[in-house]
Amino acid sequence: MIKNIHHLAHLVDTCQDKFLTFEFEDDFLVVLDREEAAAASSDIQKEHAIPSVRSLDLSEPYVDTNHEVQNQGEDFGDSPVTNFELGVDCLLWA
Repeated sequence: MIKNIHHLAHLVDTCQDKFLTFEFEDDFLVVLDREEAAAASSDIQKEHAIPSVRSLDLSEPYVDTNHEVQNQGEDFGDSPVTNFELGVDCLLWA
């Protein structure tokens, strides 16, 4: 389960598989070639004058702490984002 945005960044950064697969509700999949996505990030940053790939707090090493864990049954209201889970081959669920 993805605990927060810092945890998600850590999982993406440490993924060694060829593809990053994000699975959302209603079986909607987004599959990215990990190396191509990393290369495209630099071009996107330049094109849109984005100074860094992420904020400084997300650049710090991720430390898993129990107090950051959200209740899986937590209601997110009208948010399109739900809890994430990490499975085999860097499969990320939203």
